[in-house]
Amino acid sequence: MTRIGRNDPCPCGSGKKYKNCCLNKDRAKRIRESAWQQSEQVILDKLIAFAQRPDLNAQFIVAFNLFWNGNYGLEGFNALDRDEVSRFLDWYMYDYRLEQSKKRIVELFIEERELSLLPLERERVRAWQDSYLSLYRMTASAERGLLSVVDALQGVQVVLWDNGLGRLGLPGDLILGRMLRSSAPPHFSWAAILLPAEMETELVSFITGAYEQYRETRAQASWPDFLSNSGYMFNHYLLRAAAEAGTRHATGAYYDATHTVEKLMEAEKRRREQAARKAEERMKEEQRLTEEEGESLRQTRGGILLPGYVQYKGSRELKR
Repeated sequence: MTRIGRNDPCPCGSGKKYKNCCLNKDRAKRIRESAWQQSEQVILDKLIAFAQRPDLNAQFIVAFNLFWNGNYGLEGFNALDRDEVSRFLDWYMYDYRLEQSKKRIVELFIEERELSLLPLERERVRAWQDSYLSLYRMTASAERGLLSVVDALQGVQVVLWDNGLGRLGLPGDLILGRMLRSSAPPHFSWAAILLPAEMETELVSFITGAYEQYRETRAQASWPDFLSNSGYMFNHYLLRAAAEAGTRHATGAYYDATHTVEKLMEAEKRRREQAARKAEERMKEEQRLTEEEGESLRQTRGGILLPGYVQYKGSRELKR
């Protein structure tokens, strides 16, 4: 986005200099934007802390394995960088349904913490409940902090606050992200990623195929229904594409899962090796206990007949 100088003509078309027209209005707008972003970060931090509380640890690991399409456990989680952890948490908090209650973390958060939230916080977190991951195509470069996109799956055009991706990408590029309507206009969540335009055809085909399978048992399911329950499918595609390609994109602006795939494979290898060591240690311990038990039985008194040599105190060794 081109920076407007104080003495430049105002972009509103009034013919006045920018400093004598829209400068103060734009400054006030930026201040308001900064205020709601800071306020939203406060409630988001509360939700993130809630999602990682100890009683949800088991579900956290189940969700992690589902999102990354493997069996990694905490080893996998600890292997990821901050951005990848953020992408997982974004899906886990808003989309993953707990096994017993079938509730999502954001729903449980509202249910248990609503009375302790400020009115504006309650309003924002409620607006997050209906969000879901989707694929958006950029239709225009960011202008004055706004970004125009169209949902590549549903064909709906939307104007959002630009979170920075609009300045990195080009018209036609893709944004995989969660649109949050807790601001006006809406904005993408902090975990949105930029993908190259050439990925659209195959990715849309993959997700559409998964949607059709989903509807085989849920004929009335809409795109939002499917995406809110199966948003992890996007990540499965990205992981598969990275594993098959084995190379990275030329520019660092686009998301690439190659490094993450490598880290997860290393983590799974370590987990398997650790499991094998534990199994071997258990086997040795069981063998040791068995041998000790055998020794103990050989030294008992009374009429116990055992295989091999049996020794009774005060008598000579006897063979069976």
